[in-house]
Amino acid sequence: RRDIPRPQVYIFGEIEGSAPCWPLVRLYCSWRLVFDSAHWSVIQGEVEGETYLSEVGPQGFCTWNHPVSAHLACKTLRGWPRLELVVRGSDSHGRRQVAGYGSWALPVGPGTTEVSCRCWRPSGNGILARLRAFLLGMLPELLQLGVVSDPCKSRSGLRTEDSVDVLLRINVIHQHFKQNGLHTSPEL
Repeated sequence: RRDIPRPQVYIFGEIEGSAPCWPLVRLYCSWRLVFDSAHWSVIQGEVEGETYLSEVGPQGFCTWNHPVSAHLACKTLRGWPRLELVVRGSDSHGRRQVAGYGSWALPVGPGTTEVSCRCWRPSGNGILARLRAFLLGMLPELLQLGVVSDPCKSRSGLRTEDSVDVLLRINVIHQHFKQNGLHTSPEL
C-alpha cells in the first residue's frame, strides 16, 4: 500500500472593497484565516494581512483589490477555515474608529464565490453612548476578537448594529480529497 497524501485546500482571491458607513470616508481592512490548528496546517501563503487605506471613490466604494492566497493541508474537515475581517476607517476630521467586524465561512465545495460579507459593530448602551459616538466619533470596540468568528463564544448581552459590507471574491480548490474518501458539494 502506498502512502496517500493529505487532503489539501488552495484558497485564493481578493478582498475587493467596501462601501463605508457614515461618517467614514476612508477604510482599510485587517483579515485573517481562522481554522483549527490541531487539524489544519499552512503549507504556503499568508493567513493574515491588511489592505491599504482607501478613499471613497465617486461611486461611494472603497476599492482595495487585496490578494488572499493560502495553501492548507488538513487531517479532517473539522474546523473548516473562516475569513475574519476587522474594518477600520477615519472620518473627514481624521478621527479613527472601527467600522465593523465580520466573519465568513469559506465554501466547502471547490469553485469561485463572490459574496458580500455583512459586518457589524458594537453599539453603545443608552443615549449617552449614542451621543458620544455621534459627536466625538467614539465607538465601542472589542477587546478580544475571539467572539467574531468562534461559534463557541457568546455575544449575548452585546448590543450591535449592522455597519459595512465587504465584497469578497474567493476561489477554493481541493487536492487529494477523493483519494482520502472526502466528498464535498458546493451546496453545503
